[in-house]
Amino acid sequence: RRELDMKKRLILKVLGLLLLLPMFSGCNDTDDVAGIFTGKTWKLTYITVKDSHQMFNFWGNDNKAREQSMKLLDETGRYVITFNGMEESNIIIGTLSGTVITSTFTGSWSANGKDNQFNASIQGGNESSDILAKNFIEGLNNATSYGGDERNLYLYYKPSGSQQTLSLVFHVVK
Repeated sequence: RRELDMKKRLILKVLGLLLLLPMFSGCNDTDDVAGIFTGKTWKLTYITVKDSHQMFNFWGNDNKAREQSMKLLDETGRYVITFNGMEESNIIIGTLSGTVITSTFTGSWSANGKDNQFNASIQGGNESSDILAKNFIEGLNNATSYGGDERNLYLYYKPSGSQQTLSLVFHVVK
């Protein structure tokens, strides 16, 4: 009888471990980079200091320039970007395209789902009259890492001559 009870306990323990196995094997410490970046259009929400939630003050005391930039940011079809690419071994490499205000840009990009590294090289998008547009292109060209998911994207960069990390914050265009 005692031997039977021990066998039952052993069987229950083994069954318990077998039930937990799928949970452990399903864990993955890499991002689905294709799912995050591709198959959608991203629109800039704002540029902010990393981990903050308000537009960085690129304009200083020039409220008129700020208001003009914010008006342009709110318009449909402006400050948008799409990523295309193929993922292999948690790394995706591809092309991108988008529109700043009136000018378009294209380029290449890559992202690593294991360490969240990001790199882009942009051609075009020259909007010399708007400071937000200039910082948008600078941010894309200088981004070194990313965060986010299928609904929110954060590209992190340090502006030229700055030690402060800024974030391009994007949302999906619906």
